[in-house]
Amino acid sequence: MKLSCSLLVVWLPLGQPDIDKQYPLGPQLSVLARDIESVQYRKLVTLEMLATDLAAEWQRVETEDNPQSFAEKHGGKEKVLADPQLKRAYERRVQIRERFLDLMREGYRRYKQTPPFDLGEKAESAGTTTRKLAATDTTLAVALPTPGSERHWPRFRGPSGQGLTGLDRLPVEWSKDSSNIAWRSKPAGLGNSSPIVWGDRVFLTSASTDGAERFVHCLSVQDGRTVWSKAAPATAPEPGVRDKNGFASATPVTDGQRVIAFLGSCGLVCYDLGGTLLWHYDTMKFNTTHGTGSSPLLYKDLVIFIHDQNRTESICVALDKNTGKVRWTNHRKRAMTWSTPVVVRVGDHDELVFAGGETVKGYDPASGEEIWSLTGPTQEVVPTIVVAGGLLISASGRNGPTIGLRPGGKGDVSETHLAWRTVRGGPHVPTPIYLDGRLYTINDFGIATCLDAATGKLIWQDRLHDKFSASPIEAGGLLYFPSEAGVTYVVRAGDTFDVVAENDLGAPILASPAVADGKLILRTQAEIVCIGASAGNGP
Repeated sequence: MKLSCSLLVVWLPLGQPDIDKQYPLGPQLSVLARDIESVQYRKLVTLEMLATDLAAEWQRVETEDNPQSFAEKHGGKEKVLADPQLKRAYERRVQIRERFLDLMREGYRRYKQTPPFDLGEKAESAGTTTRKLAATDTTLAVALPTPGSERHWPRFRGPSGQGLTGLDRLPVEWSKDSSNIAWRSKPAGLGNSSPIVWGDRVFLTSASTDGAERFVHCLSVQDGRTVWSKAAPATAPEPGVRDKNGFASATPVTDGQRVIAFLGSCGLVCYDLGGTLLWHYDTMKFNTTHGTGSSPLLYKDLVIFIHDQNRTESICVALDKNTGKVRWTNHRKRAMTWSTPVVVRVGDHDELVFAGGETVKGYDPASGEEIWSLTGPTQEVVPTIVVAGGLLISASGRNGPTIGLRPGGKGDVSETHLAWRTVRGGPHVPTPIYLDGRLYTINDFGIATCLDAATGKLIWQDRLHDKFSASPIEAGGLLYFPSEAGVTYVVRAGDTFDVVAENDLGAPILASPAVADGKLILRTQAEIVCIGASAGNGP
């Protein structure tokens, strides 16, 4: 027996197919109920989650289908308690709530902390706030690094930075015992940066475990052999780098003539495709929680680099891509941001968009001048902006909000350009992916979610029992989600959750995938693996 919500509740077995069939649990509550019974999830909460993770995780208890909302939906608590079936359904929701909070208490006990909810803190009920904006037929287009980029994989998450391959198919099944693996390569150093591809070359960065050495590598797409490998100019490593992050987390970018990489305290380096160092920009100071992570962006003849920092001045600079000379700078407040900017075409002009420091801002990419600002993200932003039809999508924080907004306007557009905002559920690290009107997210602890991108309305939510840092890509209507355990989950895009395949490489994957010549390129911290298509290998 347990006293909760002024109601004496007898704990019922969580499996109640009859009452669940009559009064189905909402998608979020259904995942919560399964989590309570999951050995993997209990281990995650009690042994692995940081205190900052728990501070966000416990708020999942306020699902849209919570006891209070259930009672309100069915005529009020008095009416619900007077009906035996409604009472059972209500008590089931109370039970799920209390057992979930008990599990959260176990997690907090590890840190010898009193949970916020036991100190009176209340979480906002889950849901989506939608605002009706004036109709527009503007469809946003992402600016490519250079003409012809669409035929390559020149930056983080591909040509548009959106994870879309434009392919009808990629390999669907492979295994760590070399099944369907074209080649493997082990360049010097370790890293979590994503590979990029131009023509028959793969480029990536790495670093020694202590950050004293930083490298840029060029491999052959055909067989993975090293074409060249260059050690960047030596420098003292930046402080406070988290082991999970490492010293090579930023993805390089190429326009087919040069490769530009950000290497933390080493700064920005530019090589030609033959490995000759063209320029080196090292006047930036780095000191931020967990270390660096934002990737450079190519726009016309500019290299744009934005990196918010909380322990020294934030960076917002554009360099001439040919010389490395500064073209413009702008001031940004101190914050914790590891996102990568995008440039989108809005009507008759381009806008540089970046989320960080509790705002999304639009800049003139040619001058760096701020055009507009919208409040909404949390203080920690890692995911890159997603372009979804006529909206931009920003996800942030540990289980934080996801917002849909319209670019354009002048000044503070928080009240005029916000289309929708979810209360929570957003990923901390992985960037979402947009396809055919749907926004798909995977959060760091494995909750997969599908939203209507135009409204933010929840379509489905389910769980993959794994942890995630890599951002997904898409090919042929299939979404590829690599996990920190080394398993790539292939999920069919659509209005139901459908896992097509699970492929285990046997080594952690934190880097986002790349694509070359119809093959999938995955990076573990120590190895590059090329997955080759084979006949008849389909879903």
